[in-house]
Amino acid sequence: MMLKDFLRNRVVLVDLLAVLFGISSWISINGLWVELPLLVQHLPEGWALPSYLSIIVQMANIGPITYGLMRSCMKTPPSQNKSITLLLAVGCGASLALALGWDFTSVIDGKMRSTGLFICVFFLSLVDCTSSVLFLPYMGIFRQVYLNSYLIGEGMSGFVPSIAALAQGVSGNPVCVTLENGTSIIQEVTDQARFTTSGFFIFLLGMMILSLLAFLFLQHLPTARSERISSNMSSRSSATFSDALQDTSPDAVDADTISQESMTHHQQPRNKQPVKYNKYLLLSIQCFICFLSNGALPSIQSYSCLPYGNTVYHMAVTLNAMANPMMAFLAFFLPCTRQTVITALAVVGSLLSAFIITTALYSPAMIGTVEVGGTFVVLTWVVSGAMFSYVKVSVAGMCRDSGWLFHCGVLTQVGSAGGALLMFILVNQVNMFQGYYVTC
Repeated sequence: MMLKDFLRNRVVLVDLLAVLFGISSWISINGLWVELPLLVQHLPEGWALPSYLSIIVQMANIGPITYGLMRSCMKTPPSQNKSITLLLAVGCGASLALALGWDFTSVIDGKMRSTGLFICVFFLSLVDCTSSVLFLPYMGIFRQVYLNSYLIGEGMSGFVPSIAALAQGVSGNPVCVTLENGTSIIQEVTDQARFTTSGFFIFLLGMMILSLLAFLFLQHLPTARSERISSNMSSRSSATFSDALQDTSPDAVDADTISQESMTHHQQPRNKQPVKYNKYLLLSIQCFICFLSNGALPSIQSYSCLPYGNTVYHMAVTLNAMANPMMAFLAFFLPCTRQTVITALAVVGSLLSAFIITTALYSPAMIGTVEVGGTFVVLTWVVSGAMFSYVKVSVAGMCRDSGWLFHCGVLTQVGSAGGALLMFILVNQVNMFQGYYVTC
């Protein structure tokens, strides 16, 4: 009976297309992040690679800013469906280039740099960040029942590549091997991964192509067009675009916060009375949490995990990526509107972050043994990531109820960019964090 009620007022095909469309929102960057345990072993930046990628992702926020200015300043705003088609086509092209040229390097300022990876990551980040202000407004022209399907797909953009990364496995650590003639060589252990990095990126390319096809079907398929509630896309998208600017924050690691903000924004009644919260406390918590979770901590994750081996790094990255969307959905079903609880969770998460930073500062030494220390490192990353995801979603909901979503979005970006910039300087200029590289 419940299944009949669920299917009565919807077209399952449109649900499926909305899910596939939503997956493209952040799958590229989420997928890239869970592949880092393999990338840091092959690319010249080594353990410092995450700090470079964090900065590139923040730079890509020029995409949604440019689109917003174009809509505000141009006499004829850009077509929404053409913009999305172009954006997804760029994503497919960048994904193909990533699969073919992720290991291309060149000399810049006297040092070898991962030029191919950096260029591809910038364009993929441009796609993912700009999707925040394009995809949700587009889904606003369909009946509301399909919004949840899109948001499920958006959450799966972090879950799907994590499952693929777990299936892929991870390569071992390079070791120094002495041959029979007494010569010592560095042997890279790569046979443990079930498929190559290029194969993983081809999988991401396939998902991006599916998302592009799903959007084209949503746009042109008569069955999908019949589920729209507005034929005037320009006026409808203009209104929802303003909502999206306030309800979303284009950030690679904050996709689940976007999902939750948008979900609650569309589903809660409009006549709900605002609840009195401490504005400065909530905004300070949001800025600080994003400083840690979106900027600082991802930049030093390699230094925190790799002393315990590639497997620990692999598990910490993938399980953390899986925990984020799960906590976002938990916050939807069990929302928290008590400032004291949110503050307590933020404090506990900050204490766990202090342990993470300590492990990174100890690098390449370990705190404890590989088994005990590595277990604590993985648990700390997963639990802190889950807490931060829940806190960000809850704070966004409180800010929405109080009319502070714009300020929340601004401080989310300020915190994320500040954390990424600070850690980039500490890692690459101050050399505060040290990696370990096998020598013979």
